[in-house]
Amino acid sequence: MTARFAVLLIAATFCGMVGAARGEELPRSAACRTALKALDGAEEAIAAAAGASSPSLSDQERQHVVAARLQPLRKRVGDACLGGLTTSPPPSQHSWVVPTAPARAAVLAPRAPMPTAPPVALPRPQAPVTVTQCNAATCLASDGSTLTRVGPTLVGPRGTCTVQGVFLRCP
Repeated sequence: MTARFAVLLIAATFCGMVGAARGEELPRSAACRTALKALDGAEEAIAAAAGASSPSLSDQERQHVVAARLQPLRKRVGDACLGGLTTSPPPSQHSWVVPTAPARAAVLAPRAPMPTAPPVALPRPQAPVTVTQCNAATCLASDGSTLTRVGPTLVGPRGTCTVQGVFLRCP
């Protein structure tokens, strides 16, 4: 948050230098001019007081002390000169906002493992039976059975079968 105010201060200082170079004053409202004058006076007074009151502080520590004391005045300048836009505006209805998950207050207890169903044995398909050898009256199948010819069909231990290519189909 202090980075925003530092950028605001730099921008306000730059605008003041540009206006001074042109011979004109950029802030037009009386509230803005008053807030800038108060900030300028306070910067000089606080910087002098911070350096004189504690000479043992390093430059960085001194800058932090001065920045902390000037923060309310910088916010007042931002409100007066920039119309209160010291924070970013809310997102529009057309922008995509990533929802954040709410923080969980309690840790969930581990669940007991679900009982598993017993494994089911899948049926294994039988290897297809093929016709290996035929003569005028019988045929031999790949499972070792002998089939008798009765017209275009074959009759064996599994009943009436038909031949489809080399495969034997016995319903």
